[in-house]
Amino acid sequence: MEPEARSDSRRQSTDERGEGTLSTGRPLVDGTPVGGPTLELDPDGAAAALLRQSPHPLVSDPASKTWATLLERPDSGETDRPVLVQWVSPDSPEPPVHHHPKTETFRTIEGEVTVVREGDSIRLGPGESLTVEPGREHTFRNDTDDVVAFEAELPSLRTAKGLYTAWGVAHERGRDEDGDYPGPGLVESLAVAADLSGETTMAAVPLSGRRLLWATVGQVARLSGATGIDDAYLEDSFWNQHVEQPTWE
Repeated sequence: MEPEARSDSRRQSTDERGEGTLSTGRPLVDGTPVGGPTLELDPDGAAAALLRQSPHPLVSDPASKTWATLLERPDSGETDRPVLVQWVSPDSPEPPVHHHPKTETFRTIEGEVTVVREGDSIRLGPGESLTVEPGREHTFRNDTDDVVAFEAELPSLRTAKGLYTAWGVAHERGRDEDGDYPGPGLVESLAVAADLSGETTMAAVPLSGRRLLWATVGQVARLSGATGIDDAYLEDSFWNQHVEQPTWE
């Protein structure tokens, strides 16, 4: 199926953007940027314009070299679905194949994002969108040499909470002895996955053992001290403390 074309004056092609860049989004320690992934923004581009308009801060996952901001949140009365702008670097790993009981819509803002739906790779350029129907397995990736930006209308706020929890734990865990960000450990990752099991199903988990697996995982994770999804990671104050915010001229 071909992607749905979407015309939107907020979105621009790469050739239409300005030449200058703004470096931001580095991890913060005690208010000071430290070594880690850096987001290079075109301050005159469509994605930067959305970030300026966002009522929420820039967040990041230093482990996967991903950045995001929530444009809209259901609990704020702005929308019935959370809308996330996400920047994905060429080095970002492809998320595990999964599916949801509700739709998820991807809309490219800058660059070109590849959405893999039921094994079919669909490349979306600026202004193009694709809706993944309930129950259909999918993932996404960046097949280009540049950072790509896209909007995602997520299935629910709980999806956003799961992402923000995993990303927040990556910041709190910090860097390893090689200076890399390992992200959440296995126990923390499993605890978050168990909390999302009702709405985000990993394709690699067999249907027959899914309920038993997540019940067991959840119990073991909590006995190990992992808390799973934590609403505290959705607070703006956490991200203002842990991620460098852009300074607009």
